Amino acid sequence: MPRLSHTFDITAVDREVVERIVAALHEVARSCRFDGRGWLLTPDAPTLARLDRRADELGLLDSEEALRLREDRRRAAEELGGGGADTPAEAEELAVAASQTALQLQRGRHLAPRSHYLLAELSPEGVPLEPADDEEKGWSGTGLTITSWDEAGTTSVEFAMPDTVGAQGDPVTWGTVTHDAPAGLLTWTARVRLPGRGAWLRSAEGTLEVDTGAWYEAAARGRDTPPARVRATHSLAEVTAWLSPSPSADGRWAVEAVLDVRGRGVFRPLVAAAFWAVTASFRRQDRRNAGKEGGEPTTRERLDQTARAWDRIARNAPRIPELLHEVAEAMAEAPARD
Repeated sequence: MPRLSHTFDITAVDREVVERIVAALHEVARSCRFDGRGWLLTPDAPTLARLDRRADELGLLDSEEALRLREDRRRAAEELGGGGADTPAEAEELAVAASQTALQLQRGRHLAPRSHYLLAELSPEGVPLEPADDEEKGWSGTGLTITSWDEAGTTSVEFAMPDTVGAQGDPVTWGTVTHDAPAGLLTWTARVRLPGRGAWLRSAEGTLEVDTGAWYEAAARGRDTPPARVRATHSLAEVTAWLSPSPSADGRWAVEAVLDVRGRGVFRPLVAAAFWAVTASFRRQDRRNAGKEGGEPTTRERLDQTARAWDRIARNAPRIPELLHEVAEAMAEAPARD
């Protein structure tokens, strides 16, 4: 059956560094503060710019791109406020460009079990955006509910998009993210059910599992069972992807990445043919791009770019907890909105 694989030779990251990063992320979460309406308070522009530059130094962010996006959002807000849109469609496009993602604590205490949050796009006036098309309302906002929060034990968060707490109707996408600290296991489950006819074609489910302990065991001695795996099921096909490390030269990791696609039942040959056609198309495009000055990078070049980007982050990984501590301080000191 169709399968793609590639082996990355990448810089290793010490397990103790990963544990420090996770602890620092928990500190950032604890440092969040909310205004009287429940919206998350964020640092001022100079502080954000400083944090962006620090993240850029560590390979976590392109600060120039982040600055460009903020400038684009500011210009869109100015055009929208100045009546720069000639049609409703243009106005909606400007509204989306001018919006920014925000988090609202709607019920309960921050990080307490049963606390409920809304992840939404806010207009420049601080109003959550609502899609103009009823069929797109499933993507208008995501509800987050904490079912448990124990940094030394199990932390679990349920999500639903759209947010269905206190409203009628079913979510389009829903699932759970769970971190079992003692076991070093991260699990993400999700189900998707798009509105419309043909529910059997519009539904899918998947699971991501990352076993930290098994990862470092495999990186040291090898292991038959991949420690990072994604499984997705649709009426037509089953998709499995995994990452499996093994020891490499000079203490690096040789990480095998595999994508396996299998059709289900009578659709097996159809899925195999479609998969073959897509991969053949990519290969033809790669041959056209190879050696072409100013052309799009080939798949191999993109994979090499990904490995280099990881190496930069991995080399700077011991400095990431320090950056996260700075983020936590900035969140704790974020100024209240006018």
